[in-house]
Amino acid sequence: MEHIQQAHNLQLGYIGRSRLSLFSPLLLPEAAQMIERGEPVTALGIAQEGVACGALAGYVSDGCFQITSLYVAPDYRRHGGGRLLLRRLEAFLSENSTIRAITFSFTTAHPDNESLLPFLDALGFLPENDRGRNIYTFTLEELNESPMLRKPASRSLRIRAFSQVSEDDLRAAQKRGIALEIPLPKQTLLGADVEPELSHAFIKDGDVNAFAAVDHSCCGELTLCALWSEEANPVVLYSLLKTVITRAQELYPPTTRLALQVINDDSLRLVRGLVPNARKISHTYRRTFQ
Repeated sequence: MEHIQQAHNLQLGYIGRSRLSLFSPLLLPEAAQMIERGEPVTALGIAQEGVACGALAGYVSDGCFQITSLYVAPDYRRHGGGRLLLRRLEAFLSENSTIRAITFSFTTAHPDNESLLPFLDALGFLPENDRGRNIYTFTLEELNESPMLRKPASRSLRIRAFSQVSEDDLRAAQKRGIALEIPLPKQTLLGADVEPELSHAFIKDGDVNAFAAVDHSCCGELTLCALWSEEANPVVLYSLLKTVITRAQELYPPTTRLALQVINDDSLRLVRGLVPNARKISHTYRRTFQ
């Protein structure tokens, strides 16, 4: 540890493998694993009287330093630790003329991260314009007021929960999805993270012709991770969505949050139609220093 006395007796230094065990509780697992594997990552930590109280880690990509982890323990906040970490990082990066900016992407799904917004603003970071491409969350209770979901789903369609669809049919749908380059769950439609009672498929002529998959990929919350129809049929998509939400409301309490990632204009219209005041939880901030 590079001992540099700062306000409130905070000491700052670089984190390597030898100090990783002390700071790993303050780092995201991915950042700690990069340090452990010896990958090209820069990590800084702050300590007070031998107790780790904050850490920052990231890497350089395309002339920009990407922060992957930034955390100060609650008992040590408002002591200048977060500011110290970022200012020391900026001083280090300014020595390299090829690095032009620092960016930090994070979600505010966890209440701890809400304080990052004014903190980054105060340090001269600016929010990137995502043009509506973001992750939105809303409660199942809020969906009760959704104008989009007031009409009933079509009863003539053969919609089945994944638990009632054969594995072979789901594998075939997965292959078609890959071939068509549609958004899919991070693993597969048969992955352990996919909720088989909430995820539903539309069966036509014996095949999966459309599906809505739900997992917990966004911050551990219920996540509508895939919504697709081979024939782009709005009636089918609406009926799938209505079925998924109705089932979720049967299985989970009203305060449960559902997340939906917006990746294009169609999904943006969908989330605005579902809950016009849905909460945006993904943010990217940038500070250009050259």
